[in-house]
Amino acid sequence: MPKKERKFDRRGLLSYGAFGLVAMLLAYLLIAHTPLRRTIPGYPSRETRQAALENYRKIDSLEKVINLWAFQVANIQRVATGREPLPIDSVWIAREETEIDADRQAAFEASDSLLRAQVEQLDAERTAAPVPGRIEALEGLKFTRPLKGTVKEAFSRTGSHPYVEVTAPSGTQVSAVLDGLIVSEEWSELEGCTLKMQHDNDLTSIYRHAGKLLKSVGERVKAGSAIAVVGETGELSQAHILLELRHKNQPVDPALYIAF
Repeated sequence: MPKKERKFDRRGLLSYGAFGLVAMLLAYLLIAHTPLRRTIPGYPSRETRQAALENYRKIDSLEKVINLWAFQVANIQRVATGREPLPIDSVWIAREETEIDADRQAAFEASDSLLRAQVEQLDAERTAAPVPGRIEALEGLKFTRPLKGTVKEAFSRTGSHPYVEVTAPSGTQVSAVLDGLIVSEEWSELEGCTLKMQHDNDLTSIYRHAGKLLKSVGERVKAGSAIAVVGETGELSQAHILLELRHKNQPVDPALYIAF
């Protein structure tokens, strides 16, 4: 009787083993070849595979951009050191060219410093160059804005407009642009009231088309002091003031010295 039980146990174990193998095989086939495989932790989904492919494409594009940058840097270095630039098909050679030796690096830095010095010198010369129309004798003078208004017409040296036309409401105060002496006051139907001031450095300021004068000939006036009032006088389309500057009796553009 004991011999039969041991034989039965061996057959049962073999049967169980075979059943387990079949079950594992079926489970593998079921999971590996059906959508159930997506439930396995770490198994890449369709979206994950697409994202990985897109990342690969981006990396490839970035590598091409980096290679092109290396090519451009290499050509800049070659031109700066007096050598011929690389052809466009030498991108990989360009990456090696960026790793230059100490002598070439020193030569490149020297040429770069020379170029910077030349640019700085040109900037300094441009800054130091006088602005066309400006007069050295008038530099440093602190001009005062004559009135608050809008520039309707700018100064013209070649035309018949050697002054700046500033429109403003009637009653707007007109101020002296610099310290000076009132040397003339006039009135005419064509120009209304006109006031003329003499300043230092052979400079004269003239204010035309004023509606009313507040100062008289012989009075000394400080810069910014009220000297006239805007009004609708003369042959005007609207109230305005014509400001004229003259240096040694030559017309000067007021906008070069005054911020309107």
